[in-house]
Amino acid sequence: MSRIYTPGRNLSLDESMVLWRGRLVFRQYIKNKRHKYGIKLFQLCESDGIVLRVAIYSGESFFDEHMIGQTGAIVLHLMRDYLDKGYCVFTDNYYTSVTLTKIMSERSTYICGTLRPDRKGNPQTVIQSKLKRGEYE
Repeated sequence: MSRIYTPGRNLSLDESMVLWRGRLVFRQYIKNKRHKYGIKLFQLCESDGIVLRVAIYSGESFFDEHMIGQTGAIVLHLMRDYLDKGYCVFTDNYYTSVTLTKIMSERSTYICGTLRPDRKGNPQTVIQSKLKRGEYE
């Protein structure tokens, strides 16, 4: 897709479910989704909804996650054609981490998302920080 289409600067990364009630080894159950059973997809999209990249979760770790964890590896995998080009990717708290932010910054790519205070690898300053709604560091 990156050879034939140049997306806008702002990208979004999230997971979705494709409804599937049949038998599959990698069928997922997510209780807070509309379709509770199905095939889990990780999608990188442009702000107007155009899907740029998709990765199917098969129940196994197929990303190189030794330093950054599975969620960070998913972000880097889906963003691989868009790193070092000044893009900004918006994520939810499932993906955002301090380590990922540092790696993306080194690759001239911005990341914006909420951060779980209990995320593994967070510095103590982040864990102990008491920000009010609308504040940031």
